[in-house]
Amino acid sequence: MSGIVSLIFGFLELVVGLRFVFRLFGADPGVQFVGWVYNISQPLITPFTGILGNPAIVPGAGHGVFEPSTLVALAVYAAVGGVLLQLFSRH
Repeated sequence: MSGIVSLIFGFLELVVGLRFVFRLFGADPGVQFVGWVYNISQPLITPFTGILGNPAIVPGAGHGVFEPSTLVALAVYAAVGGVLLQLFSRH
């Protein structure tokens, strides 16, 4: 069971982490993979939108955007995944 939890939360962390990097560097959502990452990750970060303020344009980075909600989502999913792994590793 812990393997499944690791796989699921590892995937969540990967997708949300990619979103953070893509948004920070202004990756083109018209590129199929980038658009897919944005579409998959949007529902994952929506519950955390606005907790640490709104996205901010990154100066000198073209169309880059710093999304604090994405960092909050990364931290929350890492914590929840860690707690679940601890629970399942005890049995």
